[in-house]
Amino acid sequence: MSDNKNVLIEVRDLCKSFDHVNVLNGISTTISQGEVVAIIGPSGCGKSTFLRSMNLLEKPTSGSILFEGTDITDSSVDINKMRQKIGMVFQQFNLFPNHTVKGNIMLAPVQTGLMTKEEASKRADELLVRVGLSDKADVYPAMLSGGQKQRIAIARALAMNPDVMLFDEPTSALDPEMVGEVLEIMKELARDGMTMVVVTHEMGFAREVASRVMFINEGQIQEENTPKEFFSHPENPRLCEFLSKVL
Repeated sequence: MSDNKNVLIEVRDLCKSFDHVNVLNGISTTISQGEVVAIIGPSGCGKSTFLRSMNLLEKPTSGSILFEGTDITDSSVDINKMRQKIGMVFQQFNLFPNHTVKGNIMLAPVQTGLMTKEEASKRADELLVRVGLSDKADVYPAMLSGGQKQRIAIARALAMNPDVMLFDEPTSALDPEMVGEVLEIMKELARDGMTMVVVTHEMGFAREVASRVMFINEGQIQEENTPKEFFSHPENPRLCEFLSKVL
């Protein structure tokens, strides 16, 4: 598959252990441009570790990760340069409390030299419109609801014009009534063709928006398929059991 020029991320035999506990046991997969991959599975099965390995927030014990053809696990690679193309949205928002909403969005493009202050300001304004929070430009994160914080976190990741967006359980820290507003933004991104890898508990999102759903259990991809097949005809016994509890 690696000769397909549309493959953005190629994971080869990825393993990760923490203190002799194997969390990832040889995961191999490819993610192509425009795909929305939803990753589901029981807690503690390696989903977030796998996602965080894709931009080296977790350093694999062995195996390799190619991003746009470059092996980012190679120590000679400037990972910060690579991360500029990989947007990341965390469960806990991770906004800078001492910067305004707009300041949060402008920070990385200006600091990395991707944009001038003027360009970053213009881009921030566009993104605030996109996430429906233009009126919050000058407030500080403490003044926002959880759903608003997460929408700003998405805008901040988009400010770098990334080639792929990684979402680590983006709605699990939110009150139920705020989940929808965040998923709506993610659906729009998917419709616009953004490549996305999403660790999620939201089965509706996986079913409606994903182009592929991946079930990770015991540190391995135990099943992956189109949402239709995945939810209608699961084959792995552990997946059947998992779905019977969450659907």
